Amino acid sequence: MKNKNKARIVILGGGNGTSRLLIALLPLLIKEEIASLHAIVHMSDDGGSTGRLRDQYGVSAVGDLTKSLMALSPMRGDLRGNEFLAALEYRFSEGDFQGHTVRNILLVALEKTQPAAEAVDEGDAPIDRALAVLARVLRVPKHAGVVPTTTTSLTEQAVILFNGDSNLLGEGQHSISHRVNMQADPRWQPGDVKVRFAEGDVPLNKRAEKILEQATHIIVAPGHTYGTILPTLALPDLQRVIKRTHAKLLTVMTLLTTPHQTAGWDGEDFVSVYESYLGRGMDVVIANKQEATIEMVEGQDWVRFKGRKVSYRLIEDNLVSGSLQTAQRGDVVPRAVVVHDSARLQKLIGNLLGLV
Repeated sequence: MKNKNKARIVILGGGNGTSRLLIALLPLLIKEEIASLHAIVHMSDDGGSTGRLRDQYGVSAVGDLTKSLMALSPMRGDLRGNEFLAALEYRFSEGDFQGHTVRNILLVALEKTQPAAEAVDEGDAPIDRALAVLARVLRVPKHAGVVPTTTTSLTEQAVILFNGDSNLLGEGQHSISHRVNMQADPRWQPGDVKVRFAEGDVPLNKRAEKILEQATHIIVAPGHTYGTILPTLALPDLQRVIKRTHAKLLTVMTLLTTPHQTAGWDGEDFVSVYESYLGRGMDVVIANKQEATIEMVEGQDWVRFKGRKVSYRLIEDNLVSGSLQTAQRGDVVPRAVVVHDSARLQKLIGNLLGLV
């Protein structure tokens, strides 16, 4: 099979879900079973380490960028490589660097030492060049990488559109994700709360546009609906590009609902909301049907599909990883407890692509 006929995969999102997908699909790229693998990551992260770095140094939203880029490193699995990646993930619990990870500090230093952008319209922004340097350090393979949606950071806003009125519920990705009640009024339906940006219709990064136009498969990653997924899909320029592509559109469904935001949603609700942003229907939805024993809070439950008539192909499998995530010292941001099993995702998506 010639390279031009192989899948060119683009993942939309950030955070744990995107990282698990990248880890799952990287072996397919290394074995040259797919032609390329990229993540396009939102630029509205403003919590924890990333938020402080944004405020203090005027840099990009680096947290999800570095996490996704590390997932593309083939150094994972090698003894010294594992030690190096673990060092990059180290989060200081005290001192001047308290709360910061080494990976975030490193990317900030790389961005700050880049020359001023002379041709941002050509995709030559400092953050793009900084990511290229870090990718070289991490030995990220050719035809793989991480690209920010925009070359500047964004300020997420959550707005309720109801009965012809529009009201701002909250501002800032971290605040929206953890403090805003999207279900304060029981009359509000899934999709009534919209995500937008205070900066308006910011242009899509030219690098991201090129990668999307060349994609054969675009995958919406699992993750926090209002903290990761919708901040990625809400950029109007990204929506315009996806509408005109001929790529297959897929999503890997998130595992759990979120209290006060997506409580009570079924799988069909999630997909419908994603489609409302993208202006296109999903071709394939990959969802979990497994239920692990974990401690849940009120409003949290496994995402289940109800069997409503849909236009997309629904594939359900046991996708919960057997390893629970543990909190890092110094981390003040709540993290997912359960994550997707990367090996199972690799097999499932490989089957879809006709590779296994």
